[in-house]
Amino acid sequence: MKTLVTGGGGFIGDFLCKKIYKNGWNVRILDIKEKTNFSKEFDTFNYIQGNILDYSTVLQTIKGNDLIIHLAAKHRFFGISEDEFYQVNVVGTENILKAMSETGINKIVFFSSVAVYGDQNIPTDENTIPKPNTIYGSTKLEAEKLIKKWVSEKTGRCALIIRPTVVFGPKNKGNVYRLIRQIARHLFFPIGMGDNVKSTAYIENMIDVTLFLINKGFDGVEIYNYADEPSISFKEFTNLIYKLLGRPVPKYSLPVNPILNAMVPFEFLLKVLKIDFPITAAISKMNKTTQHNANKVRNAGFRQIYSSEEGLTRTIQWYKSNKREKGYNSYDN
Repeated sequence: MKTLVTGGGGFIGDFLCKKIYKNGWNVRILDIKEKTNFSKEFDTFNYIQGNILDYSTVLQTIKGNDLIIHLAAKHRFFGISEDEFYQVNVVGTENILKAMSETGINKIVFFSSVAVYGDQNIPTDENTIPKPNTIYGSTKLEAEKLIKKWVSEKTGRCALIIRPTVVFGPKNKGNVYRLIRQIARHLFFPIGMGDNVKSTAYIENMIDVTLFLINKGFDGVEIYNYADEPSISFKEFTNLIYKLLGRPVPKYSLPVNPILNAMVPFEFLLKVLKIDFPITAAISKMNKTTQHNANKVRNAGFRQIYSSEEGLTRTIQWYKSNKREKGYNSYDN
């Protein structure tokens, strides 16, 4: 199957493109990063460096494909303006859909996010009404609406929308990586009780569920959450990291509110210095429950292979092998 993967040079895209190529798919990648940033395995792909905001590039790249997998997005927690989020996540998606209409391609897989649900403090499922409370979640939801409208405009069009939770694994330098690094360097100390549930997804499970849903087939607009099971508390997750790193598990934790109050003047100073690093927001986020239900895809027959412990073990093995190397192939998501 001829497939274009936008953002194929990113963390999820790397694993996905390699897997579908091994499965015999004809893979084309559109990514804003230079190809030289990647391993030699990327030489097997038709790699186009380009921006999804450049419509002429999108149009030329999209021609001749059977399926579009749309991963390209802005998603960092801080350091990105609201306009950047809107341009890439909404206008970029508009460009993809417009080019698909112009070239007669009727099938898209869109990676959205559980961020569309916001902080509802309940286990969400696909029937939960989205209430995004971040610009990232809002722009992802807006992109979903564009896709639904596009599908409704012509018979034969279909879309698979996947809403993953936090995805972690080797090569990723996102939140889980930073947590591992802090614990490994003795720089992390628990704040709060840690009994809040944090849904996560190991990268290889994420790729497996994506291919399961594509191979199952989809009609109209189908939406699926994805998170690994079982859901565990933040304390259980961090204790697992301590164990796998061979570090002693802390017996005590710091209270949340006094720490938040103590951080206010430091955060004010950072704002004065024009440094975008919202400490209090990060601490609050760490102590919130973000539990997401993926029973729908499991009821459809999907079975995850890797447990959270297996995923963390592989991630920590990669961390230990690469922590002293500069310029290794990794993705700062």
